[in-house]
Amino acid sequence: MQNFMSELSNYLENNLKNNVNSEQEGLPIIEDILSKNKLTTGNENAIIRNGNDIILRYAKQNFSNDSMYFVKDNKKTYWLNNEEHYNNDVYTVLKIENSKIEELEINKKDMPKDIGINDVFRIENGNYTMERLATKELQEEITNMAKEMINQQNVNLEKHRKEGHLYTVTEELGNNRFLQDLTEKTKTEFEEVEFSKDLLSKATEGMVLKYTNGRYEYYSDDGFEREEKTEL
Repeated sequence: MQNFMSELSNYLENNLKNNVNSEQEGLPIIEDILSKNKLTTGNENAIIRNGNDIILRYAKQNFSNDSMYFVKDNKKTYWLNNEEHYNNDVYTVLKIENSKIEELEINKKDMPKDIGINDVFRIENGNYTMERLATKELQEEITNMAKEMINQQNVNLEKHRKEGHLYTVTEELGNNRFLQDLTEKTKTEFEEVEFSKDLLSKATEGMVLKYTNGRYEYYSDDGFEREEKTEL
């Protein structure tokens, strides 16, 4: 967690310093957070949803008589013939006005060099004005929200991780697995996010894992059979 916060702190500082180049490489702040952390499906969706809510609320509180613009991405993503495509010549920008969000495309050639991804700006009489304080405050609010959710996730998962217990893999979901505690013979399932790469490739439905020395290890393939026996 300390590494996570350090990375995000550096990200905020560097983003503000390096915005002199609108072609800079970078990720949307939410996407950046998600890419650096292992999250349950519920928490991943919640961070995305809460991030949008924070942007809307911040605009309402600080730009009540004006439109707030937020650079959501340094490209436009679209689907064509069931394939994902990108237009790298434009920024995807959120315009927040009267408690409503509208998604716009602004050509990078028309954007001042000091405005880039994750920045807040105004447009007055056709002139773009970078809002440095608003950018910093908004990014910090989103970061703090994500930090709280990740901390709570870690607390909740630690309650399920018990030394020496056996767990059945009940469902596979991307890089996450739903587990059921066989040792306690509970019907409660939880979504686990921490697996070694070697174990993840083998952790299929029905496998039994053992939690030992702070990590999951392969134990057997008879998870569903063990569960059936405990119900008899």
